[in-house]
Amino acid sequence: MNDKTDVPMKPIPISAAKEIAHKYGYDQVIVFARRVGDSPDPYGEHLTTYGKTKMHCKVAESIGTFLKRKILGWHDDNS
Repeated sequence: MNDKTDVPMKPIPISAAKEIAHKYGYDQVIVFARRVGDSPDPYGEHLTTYGKTKMHCKVAESIGTFLKRKILGWHDDNS
């Protein structure tokens, strides 16, 4: 297992959420990831959404926005 100092923190692409949806049979996927602690910097959180159709995309995006703003307390500059 890699120590977190060996792997840079990167945004999770929509293609990764799409792969999860296809592999496991879901219409909507929301991926939430965290790096915690004060060291090493940077640390933070990331959220990616995917929907199989435009309708599913809108629903996944709405859920992601709710989670970011109401649960996680992110502001628009963190989106």
